[in-house]
Amino acid sequence: MNSYSIYRGSFYLMLTVATAALSGDSSEAPFFRMYPTFVALAGLVAFLTVDRRRRLALSRPVANFLAALTIVLLYFEYRFDEDQLIRALGHWLVYLQLIMYFQPKTAKDDWFLFLLGLVQVLIGAVVSQSDRIGLWLFAWAMLAIWVLGQFFLQREAARFEPTTSGAGPWVLRPAVRDPYAGLLDLPYALSTARVLVTTLTLGGLIFLTLPRQAGATRLQSRAQQARHLTGFDEEVSLGQFGEILEDETVVMTVEFTDMEGKTIPPPGEPLWRGVTMLRYESGRWRRQSRNSSQQYVGFSNRNLSPRLIRQKIKLEANDSPTVFAIRPIRSTSAIHRLPPILNPVDGTLQRSDQRPGPYDYEILSDPDPNGLQTGELPPDLFRSDYLLDIPNSLKARLQPIAEHVVAAIHEKGRAGTEARARALESYLRDTHQFKYSLRMEVEDPSLDPVVDFLVNQKEGHCEYFASALALLLRSIEIPTRVVNGFKGGDWNGITQTMNVRQKHAHSWVEAFIGLGPENAPIWLTLDPTPGEEREESVAKVGGLAGRFRTITDLVRHIWVFYVIGYDGDRQNRLLYAPMQQMINWAKEKYIELGALLRRGLAVLFRFEDISSFISIRGFFVSFIILTLLAGVVHAATHLWTRLSRWLRGPGVESLSLTAGILFYRRMAQLLSRLDLHRTPTETQGEFAVRAARALAAQGEGTLAVVDVPREVVEAFYRVRFGHLDLETESLQELDARLDSLEASLPQKR
Repeated sequence: MNSYSIYRGSFYLMLTVATAALSGDSSEAPFFRMYPTFVALAGLVAFLTVDRRRRLALSRPVANFLAALTIVLLYFEYRFDEDQLIRALGHWLVYLQLIMYFQPKTAKDDWFLFLLGLVQVLIGAVVSQSDRIGLWLFAWAMLAIWVLGQFFLQREAARFEPTTSGAGPWVLRPAVRDPYAGLLDLPYALSTARVLVTTLTLGGLIFLTLPRQAGATRLQSRAQQARHLTGFDEEVSLGQFGEILEDETVVMTVEFTDMEGKTIPPPGEPLWRGVTMLRYESGRWRRQSRNSSQQYVGFSNRNLSPRLIRQKIKLEANDSPTVFAIRPIRSTSAIHRLPPILNPVDGTLQRSDQRPGPYDYEILSDPDPNGLQTGELPPDLFRSDYLLDIPNSLKARLQPIAEHVVAAIHEKGRAGTEARARALESYLRDTHQFKYSLRMEVEDPSLDPVVDFLVNQKEGHCEYFASALALLLRSIEIPTRVVNGFKGGDWNGITQTMNVRQKHAHSWVEAFIGLGPENAPIWLTLDPTPGEEREESVAKVGGLAGRFRTITDLVRHIWVFYVIGYDGDRQNRLLYAPMQQMINWAKEKYIELGALLRRGLAVLFRFEDISSFISIRGFFVSFIILTLLAGVVHAATHLWTRLSRWLRGPGVESLSLTAGILFYRRMAQLLSRLDLHRTPTETQGEFAVRAARALAAQGEGTLAVVDVPREVVEAFYRVRFGHLDLETESLQELDARLDSLEASLPQKR
């Protein structure tokens, strides 16, 4: 494969990656997600046709007509969804890119294509909700550096092609003779790798050290398209969770620390509490009335226990006011935003504001899951009948089932209520009569979905188990509510963070069993879903990609926390604070060392009289002084020598004695007979091309030696820049060719 094919293939690959960065978002329509595939296929077709045979290219009028049609497509896409103008503009750039694929490409056209890809990448970085956007950006950056290097080589080769020289613009196409044959060897690959590593290192250092203001970064604070969280609305239908239980999309990323800031592992499989549902009717759950949901309370940060678990949560952009945390909550705070607040009626934690974009907040939770939630009102202060609300027809079907399960329990009061609730939880979870499944089929449409689940299906996902338990408890007069949230997450031991995905969505039940100190309600958490079967189902989501979850989560963690989330606070904590500590430590040690050195020198150089200098200590003092003096003289001599050389100018290089350079100098002397001299802004190759034209213009007498300047320059390049030796046959041939050149030129006057 010649160098042009490598360049053009790399160029198309770079543009395909740029389109993937724009269109590889899970929130995109399925058709738009196919754009990277279309671009890759178009690049392959153009590579095999237009880039090899110009006659197969689109004519300029046809290309202009197609470009005009793309404006129509842009208009219709904008009218279809006026909120997605930026994304529509990105798709329009893809259309223009595809048209340019099937036209002859000059260096200017390739620059334009490169800019189209760059803008697509920038749009993708702004609007994309995909977790893989960081990978696409990294891949595009690496390919862009490689392609720009190849572009320079191809452009320089096109400038000196006889068919294009002086005719510009230069069309980039395969040359008759590859100007870079054998270029892509191991040394070239290693040098390119060094350029990539150096670029990444310098760019990373600039990015990390460039001072930032305390607060959100520009990328972090940008408005993002809010993703909808199914199952956290005012009204939820049974079965809706099934839409997201097979979705790998990350909802939030959590760091766990103790009260001293030390990273700790998560407490088992935590329940991330979200919204509560109270009213049930025909397979639909609704929250409490709107009026009661508008009452909120904050938290006091005083008298906090040192045993609390701190959760640093980065919640991805979504359209729900609900935020998630481990219950019971003792304190809340937010990074650069108002802290979350508690709804005292149903215990739901919500944002204080609804500004778009991700939401970073911190929660302090009690490690005891049975602890009382401060700030929550007891049910008798609001519509407590909601907690027992159950249709009469449904109660008649469920009450016999519940009473049969709890018939053996005769305890009274709070202990009896808890025992009956635990018995029904175990009935659904531990008896193996019910199975966990994401595939739901209604066997009897005439029955309520919960009754159909308990009597006929006996398999379903967490929504059905939680709904069945809540209604069974209500049928025997135990107040309950259904909680929708998340359970567990993917723990990454490398990043020490937990990624909670939509597939971790979960429903469970809270039963009211009495009042505690200060009339705080006691809610008993019940999870009737079979745990092992659910874990197996969650583990299967993601397929083969799930096996590489640790690596992909590591990349995402770097992107989310150290690129998008790299603000002034994190920069100060990770970079400037340790540097300041190191500087302070170095200052302290320098002061101690200086004091020690001064005491040592005072002892070493203190002589009572001349006679005391004639001693071992005097010998060492003399040796040290003379050594320092010799070093100063040597340094001054070296500096004077370097300064003198710089003032005199460059001397004759040792390489000037090599045969290749001697041949080049002889050629330059011969061409001076035609008043041809290389200008300071002209390379040896450019001078050879100009000399060949001048020799061709002299007539038939010099046509046989037109190629001599090019041959000599190639030999010069091999020796001067390739560090290669010329073979004896090549030396003899060059000498003979220069003799021919000398014979064909007029004698110097």
